Amino acid sequence: MTDRVVFKGGNHVVENNTEGRIKLIQPARGTVNRFIRWWNRAGSQYIDCAIFRVELNNGTVVRLVVPHVKGGMHVEIRHDGFGNFTFPKCHLERIAVVSVDTTEVLVEYQFSKISGGSVLKRTLAGLPEVQETEPQAPEQTTMQVTVVPQSVSDSSSDPTTTDNAEPEQEEQDVSIVEVLTTVEDLNKMTKKQLLSWALELGYDLVDGHTKAQLLDECIDILEDSN
Repeated sequence: MTDRVVFKGGNHVVENNTEGRIKLIQPARGTVNRFIRWWNRAGSQYIDCAIFRVELNNGTVVRLVVPHVKGGMHVEIRHDGFGNFTFPKCHLERIAVVSVDTTEVLVEYQFSKISGGSVLKRTLAGLPEVQETEPQAPEQTTMQVTVVPQSVSDSSSDPTTTDNAEPEQEEQDVSIVEVLTTVEDLNKMTKKQLLSWALELGYDLVDGHTKAQLLDECIDILEDSN
């Protein structure tokens, strides 16, 4: 839909259906803006004018400079969103589209008092183009993963495991009962070791016995267990 603004009296907007895309810039002092004259530039001559801030569909911002006519004025401004303006029944001499932050004239519209007939659109510097940027990929959440080494697999499921490979076993204390199984080994043990050896087999021998008595008792236990 074409944006439409009706400007009256040199400082009053009576109609604006642009949803903020075209805004009248209020002067720092007074009711009328001042802008350097862009035609017949003899010295630095300034004109009274109304200045509108115009935002194009692509995000570019320009200014529309409407010279002030003493004794009142009535201007209808229409904009297609792409920098093309029309001014139905305009009785001004000229209107300029200028840069948003300089006095550079980009486009000038000359009306019948100057053109002698139809509205003349003079493109000087042209409208600034918005440089397209490559779309950025959405942010990706980085998830830290800790890899835990797998335990040694069973030989039945690992094709590289041979029958001769011995599975790893956790270190553990070797019981004295599993190692010492002969009478000769019992003879080398101290009294305390004999008591411990018998206790592991479930025999609680009398601590007050002599070593010889304990040795005989342990030999009996060993023979019974074999």
